[in-house]
Amino acid sequence: RGKSDDEKFVMVIPPPNVTGSLHLGHALTAAVEDTLTRWHRMLGHSTLYVPGTDHAGIATQSVVEKMLMKETKQTRHDLGREEFIKKVWEWKGEYGNRI
Repeated sequence: RGKSDDEKFVMVIPPPNVTGSLHLGHALTAAVEDTLTRWHRMLGHSTLYVPGTDHAGIATQSVVEKMLMKETKQTRHDLGREEFIKKVWEWKGEYGNRI
């Protein structure tokens, strides 16, 4: 508030999607982003760091479709929309909060 554009630092980065387990590389990325934000704040800049939430619906859909084919030899069309959405939520329940 009241700062010029060159005195502002804003980073809006969504985290990795739910298509698998998070690993040390993801944690390192978040640590670097956090460090950059804190450094800019120490310089007196207004800062905003918004990590966000899962953003990769298409990638998630693809992973769930591959899992379905491997496990049941079915496509999402074979299941129908409602049943496929249930499978996606099951997948998210299993992998969404891992780190």
